[in-house]
Amino acid sequence: MTVTNHEYRGYVFTLAYQAEEPAYAADFPDFPAIITSGSTLTAAFANACEALDLHLESLQKLGKRLPKPKHALVVHPV
Repeated sequence: MTVTNHEYRGYVFTLAYQAEEPAYAADFPDFPAIITSGSTLTAAFANACEALDLHLESLQKLGKRLPKPKHALVVHPV
């Protein structure tokens, strides 16, 4: 399984490749309730960003505070 790490709006998520449809699944450690995927890496990334936007918008509409990110993307130089 191939996993890539990404950050959007300060929140970290991973996209994991699997050899079955949908090929890429997204995981938000700060928001385990967010479930999304895509058939390509590009589609999965776009779907993950949209899912996070919708989730944060829902929290705001409910009058809840947006949680601070608990995870950080770490980049190591090569």
